[in-house]
Amino acid sequence: MARCGYSASDTLLNAGGELEDATLLDFWQWAYADLCDDENKGIFAEWLVARLIGITKTRRIGWANSDLITPDGVRIEIKSSSYWQSWKLIDEFGVTRQQPLYPVSNETRIAFAGLKARDAVAVPDPSIPPEFKSHVYIFAFQREAEVERWNALDLSQWEFLCPSRQPYPGAWLEIGFPQVLTRRAPTLERI
Repeated sequence: MARCGYSASDTLLNAGGELEDATLLDFWQWAYADLCDDENKGIFAEWLVARLIGITKTRRIGWANSDLITPDGVRIEIKSSSYWQSWKLIDEFGVTRQQPLYPVSNETRIAFAGLKARDAVAVPDPSIPPEFKSHVYIFAFQREAEVERWNALDLSQWEFLCPSRQPYPGAWLEIGFPQVLTRRAPTLERI
């Protein structure tokens, strides 16, 4: 089954009125322009890591068991976090708050969740417990604490850490940033 490939300048088919000149780029800007949104920040971090390590697949597979798979089969999961999230800075109407809803988070409160999960590409079997699905976990932390300076496009504000995965005590459904710092692999501290 062949699927249509899209480009940013593609317009909607069979559209008229207000949608006549709408492009795919218009949609992307509407849906993904705020890189401070948690979901968008995570997808952006996945893209950054893919580019940094030279994985050039044409698109993201959001439902795959791992965020990235190298040509030789190494599965990589990218988890991202930040001091700031959009919901702290703007209201539900998109208006900037006079003051952030909460102050900047303390580094000890930063955590990365979703380390274990059930198989996403097979028929779900609730009797099989969640497990680690990737060989490598990379934690991308956007560390700018000053909201006025926060800029996802400024790579000097990002830190990418790759802790050794084993042994993780307990269920390890999430890991705190201080634990990531103490478990980072000496040869892969930064990408």
